[in-house]
Amino acid sequence: MPSSPPFQLTSYRSPSTVVSESVYQVITGCFCGGIWGLVTPFHPPGSIGAIEERKTGIFKAARPFSSISSVMHNAAIFGTIMGVQRLSSKSLELIRQKDDVINELFGFGVTYKYYNKFLGSTEERLIVHNRIFGGIVLGAFLYGHIVV
Repeated sequence: MPSSPPFQLTSYRSPSTVVSESVYQVITGCFCGGIWGLVTPFHPPGSIGAIEERKTGIFKAARPFSSISSVMHNAAIFGTIMGVQRLSSKSLELIRQKDDVINELFGFGVTYKYYNKFLGSTEERLIVHNRIFGGIVLGAFLYGHIVV
């Protein structure tokens, strides 16, 4: 009796499944980031607490549920990080037609460079990040209404 081939994922054999999985990860990341934003001890950029912390140099934790703007800020960051990772790793999987750890390491590398370029740099680049995120959300909305 011939041995059966090893189990292979077949869900990432088309670009539409890669895109839909990436959209799902963005939404999941936004949800997780929003929850983190409700309870995070860090003040959102530009808030009174963040400015006061910068002036004094002393960290003072924000109270849970104290800043609604922190919800949106963290949702955007978490959503894009999860979306970029999923899109890059699953795109490589689609190109290689192979599901292994190399795809995930590639996704980690792309996400790390994305974070350093846009999120861990200047305020101007953070603005670019927010515009990219807005484009991703708009693209997901259009994708959902046109393709599905």
